Amino acid sequence: MMRILLFLWAILTAFFFSEATAASGSVELDEYSFDKVINKFEAALVKFDVAFPYGDKHDAFVALAKDSKDVQELLVAEVGVKDYGEKDNEALAKKYGATKDNFPLVKLFVKGKSEPIQFDDSKGFTSDELRRFVREKTGLYLSLPGCIKDLDKLAAKFMKAEKDKREPILKEAEDALKKVAEKDSISGKIYKTIMEKILEKGDEFTKSEYDRVKKLLSGKISDEKKKELGVRLNILQAFQLFGKTQNVVKEDL
Repeated sequence: MMRILLFLWAILTAFFFSEATAASGSVELDEYSFDKVINKFEAALVKFDVAFPYGDKHDAFVALAKDSKDVQELLVAEVGVKDYGEKDNEALAKKYGATKDNFPLVKLFVKGKSEPIQFDDSKGFTSDELRRFVREKTGLYLSLPGCIKDLDKLAAKFMKAEKDKREPILKEAEDALKKVAEKDSISGKIYKTIMEKILEKGDEFTKSEYDRVKKLLSGKISDEKKKELGVRLNILQAFQLFGKTQNVVKEDL
């Protein structure tokens, strides 16, 4: 009787975990499907982890997977590794430097690049940091805290335009500002300010300002100030992304 109960418990547990993983929005890969699947996407964000992951880091990855479901060029996937039995996917994980000592390990596979890019979680393994990582390394659009989709699109349009044709786009941004919700008004004004500064100082302003804000963030500041600067950094990134890849802020946003 005890054996039957244990058998049923094992089946229910496996079912529960498979359902939880399936609902996460990410795709499960193994050593047989890995290359075939990731090669079909412009970029693939892959988490190497234990077979049945849980905890804050897994939750952050799941949140990103769900929120990026409409980004057709991006695959979000997981490789579950077992260190028992037939040791499923252990060899695949080791091939990319992932072991039980550094799980979860996230790698970004970008089409055209020979080696994957490793996610640095020293600033935190959060959904927002994962978004920044994907945006910065691929140019694919993923919304970040404080960013406004319509203004992100105008930021890319502004950077793409010839310098003598940017004033009308600034006017478009000013008109768009009148339509944003009150809670987004502060963020909206940052887009306008950055455009004005670029017109005054040139495209190099985005990099110098990005570096300046990052330096401030590395210092001792209040949580409120850190949040405020984080939003500014996210918006600056929307301007910087243009030109990094052909996929930057696509027209169908």
